Amino acid sequence: MTPAPVAAHLQLFGQFVGTWETRIAHLGPDGSPVSEVGGEWEFSYGLDGRAVLDVWRVPARTARTAGGDGDDDARREVGLCVRIWDLRLQLWRFTFHSTATTTVLHLYAHGIGADIVMERAEPDRLERWVFHDIRPDTFSWRSEVSRDGGPWRPVQTLTARRTTAT
Repeated sequence: MTPAPVAAHLQLFGQFVGTWETRIAHLGPDGSPVSEVGGEWEFSYGLDGRAVLDVWRVPARTARTAGGDGDDDARREVGLCVRIWDLRLQLWRFTFHSTATTTVLHLYAHGIGADIVMERAEPDRLERWVFHDIRPDTFSWRSEVSRDGGPWRPVQTLTARRTTAT
């Protein structure tokens, strides 16, 4: 059973539990799409209901078997995300593990109005990932960077459509 103080916060990411079909655009310096690929994103509860886990696949498994976007190994990515509510800090700790780059990223997340903002600071930049335009069966997501305190520049966008709810 999930402790009440944690359960109250789980819905922020728990609203995504299920499977989503995604369309991801990688953006150039001018903000225009350089490449696009389809993918899928699966969210579930884990760790005895104390966390929200997800697996991000690019391209989607169906594209890999159908000879679509999945034929190019260089574009493949399977990532695992673990989101845990930190009672002490009163925010989400978020860890992303990439199989394509073997990168592990640590971010902090919180709700801001209707959006969910995940942030991290690197020596040369600030980075944030934002869930926005969240509806029961669709949402959008973007990745942005800021260098030297300058303006935020979008580097990736995603649109998602729910395919199954859990």
